[in-house]
Amino acid sequence: MRRILPLLVLLVSVAAGCTRPPYAAPGKDLTAVNEDYTDCFTEASLTVNTPPFPAAPLRQRDKETDACMVERGYTWQWLVF
Repeated sequence: MRRILPLLVLLVSVAAGCTRPPYAAPGKDLTAVNEDYTDCFTEASLTVNTPPFPAAPLRQRDKETDACMVERGYTWQWLVF
């Protein structure tokens, strides 16, 4: 049990840190980033799930989400804490 507890705490902390969208823009707080990301992700998901369907829907959804976020002034970040 003593070995499991630190591992569980580490796993939960890493999982909690991975819930933020990997985008940033000057002057925008986390709430604004989340709202814009939700809008872009929803638009991309609707586009991908409407015929004609793309060959690689997940990749296409990610590309469209990224393009939308860049259009709104965001840059992609590797590590977001």
